[in-house]
Amino acid sequence: MAALMDWAALWVSLRLAALTCLVLLPLGIWLGRTLAYARFRGKGLCEALIALPLVLPPTVLGFYLLISFGRDAPVGAVWAELTGSGLNFTFSGILIASLIANIPFAVQPIQRAFESVPRNLREAAWCS
Repeated sequence: MAALMDWAALWVSLRLAALTCLVLLPLGIWLGRTLAYARFRGKGLCEALIALPLVLPPTVLGFYLLISFGRDAPVGAVWAELTGSGLNFTFSGILIASLIANIPFAVQPIQRAFESVPRNLREAAWCS
């Protein structure tokens, strides 16, 4: 017997992927460029926080997000106060979780790309 397609799950997955890309692309470019060129106090901490989802096991990251999105946690309470609904088990919640889990995959390659452009080439581009 052929398996039936769950079209609702496919639609949620495609919508989540599209929105995650739309948000992470400009955010990744901005953060990657900032981390590549700017010198500021706490830059190492910023880079470590961005890389954190890579080193945490997915179940641990999911557990912490589930706890922090609850109405009793500060993040969940602020969200509930602003929107009137919770974050756990909603599309907004999975979108935010997807953004957090995927931010290193957007920022780190873009940062390395900006860092690989030689300074003299950037200075030459300023002149045109």
